[in-house]
Amino acid sequence: FQAQGQAVLRARREQATNSERAREAQVRLDEARIAAEEFAEQAAVAEESLLNQQQRLETLQETLGASAERIDEQLEEARTRIEATKARQRTAAKAHQAAVQQLGKAEAAYEAAEERLRSALVEVRADAERLAPYARRDVLALLGIEEQYVWPSSAAAWLDADQWLYRLRKSDECGPDDDMATLPPEVTALFGALATATDSVTSSDAARKSTRSALTAALQDFDAQLAAAGQDYRLQWDAPDGVTVVQVQDEQGFSSVGQFAVRIAAARQEQELLLSDSERRILEDALLAGLAQQIHDRTVDARDLIARMGAEMRRRHMSSGNTIGVHWVLADHLDDQARAVCKLLDRDASALSPEDLAGIRAHFAARIRTERAAHPERSYPEILASTLDYRRWRVFAFGLIGADGSEDRLTPARHSALSGGEQSVSLHLPLFAAAHVMLDSADPHAPRLLALDEAFAGVDDTGRSELLSLCVQFDLDLFMTGFDLWITYAGVPGCAHYDLAHSVAEHTVAATLLVWSGGELLAEHDGSDLATALGSPGTRKVSQPVEGALEFV
Repeated sequence: FQAQGQAVLRARREQATNSERAREAQVRLDEARIAAEEFAEQAAVAEESLLNQQQRLETLQETLGASAERIDEQLEEARTRIEATKARQRTAAKAHQAAVQQLGKAEAAYEAAEERLRSALVEVRADAERLAPYARRDVLALLGIEEQYVWPSSAAAWLDADQWLYRLRKSDECGPDDDMATLPPEVTALFGALATATDSVTSSDAARKSTRSALTAALQDFDAQLAAAGQDYRLQWDAPDGVTVVQVQDEQGFSSVGQFAVRIAAARQEQELLLSDSERRILEDALLAGLAQQIHDRTVDARDLIARMGAEMRRRHMSSGNTIGVHWVLADHLDDQARAVCKLLDRDASALSPEDLAGIRAHFAARIRTERAAHPERSYPEILASTLDYRRWRVFAFGLIGADGSEDRLTPARHSALSGGEQSVSLHLPLFAAAHVMLDSADPHAPRLLALDEAFAGVDDTGRSELLSLCVQFDLDLFMTGFDLWITYAGVPGCAHYDLAHSVAEHTVAATLLVWSGGELLAEHDGSDLATALGSPGTRKVSQPVEGALEFV
């Protein structure tokens, strides 16, 4: 905007200079025209005088017999004056022609300067109109501008380029350096306030890009927090005029972020006033008593589930005779009070005394108050979810159980010392055991299906054989994809392979079915009665007649 203003001033100065040059050229042209006319009259008078002198000479020669030499001298003088007059006439004509050319150049320069001034005025107005969104009160407040600025209410407050140029031509009071208002005073005042408020702001391309990225990330975070509040708040933002306008929609419609924050703060303060401190403590204790009981029950269920996993894992051994044990132990980041509460939650509910429950409630109440003081911007459900997440209090610890029953902690160093197959089994065995225990909680006829993408990638053939044998022991049905995955091991009773071949030229995919059953690979299986070919006992397919259902023959 400042650069456009400077361009306007330069164009005005050029216009004034060209106008002065044009007036000077016109004056010189008029002087040359007058001189040329005078010289032409003098030449005509001289020629007429020469004729008269010649006639007189002839008359004198005839009548008086004057000296021929004297007459010749006078004639020569007359010729000299005539030639001088003609020379001055030619000089005046050349001066006239030069003045005409200079006048044409001055007029062309004047028109070019006027056109540049017109373009500058149009650009200045276009740039100035982009300041309209910044006249909003909330935007000015964000910039720290306390004064209120009003944007022109109609287009009549603006002078277009033609009107401004007309006033410049007709104004006798404004000289070349006089200040003529290009913009409405309201716009000029707003621009001055914005320039002062943003004087220390970096305006490089990198800074603008970084600011846009930070704004987008903040809006996405704000949107996620509004969605997590569960109050049907909806965030909407747009930048139609180059200024990002953010609005929040709630039961009262759309409002700016500032208005929404004020309304939410007032609602929160009103809710806090509904309960006194003592009533709030009683309510929190009552809620925490129920939550403590739920955490205790879930901890007991999780401990039983992991115990069943450990028992299943102990019954499955690797080729070396070793196996993997799993334990659910307290995390290292817990303090003494948290460890004491976790030990209380390990007991049965009937074994907890009122003092134990009171200690658990006091611990959770203190944690909630600490979280609320550290994160006042979070909602109460978020603080409860973070404080009462019992899964963060414990971690899984694995051990390597030898054939003699001795157990060593399976550290990263101990794991790296195992063979390749044992490393793979030690990683997959806990996952298979967890799936086995979870599937056992379902109906006996329910599918026990696991899907593995890029199954056993990076595992050698021996490791794959052991892992698939474990799957058979856990009675798991696998649906696997892989680049080089052929299940043709003695420990696997049956497997169907679909080999897919992609033809780029024909844009087709060909599928070939090969079945591994009973230690043999049946090539080009037609797919009929595949369950029988795979040795399925059919125990997981139970016909349940439904009244009114469709029957397919």
